[in-house]
Amino acid sequence: MFAAALPPVPVILAVMGFGVIVAIVGHITKFRGLVITGLLLVFLATAGMLIGGFVSYHDDPDSDPRQERNYQEPAF
Repeated sequence: MFAAALPPVPVILAVMGFGVIVAIVGHITKFRGLVITGLLLVFLATAGMLIGGFVSYHDDPDSDPRQERNYQEPAF
């Protein structure tokens, strides 16, 4: 239910790309505010990706790509 409230992946990637561009422009113009804003956008988009991935796997445990392993048997 919470996953529906999260923005889709292309929006998060667009925010991340925009943040990188803003940070680069801030470095070129030597304007510290733009650099900080760009880096803040990149970190917020990264946090959004992590939260979105956690929520999507938490809502649907069958989509976990890891193989189940029996820890009683040795894995030689």
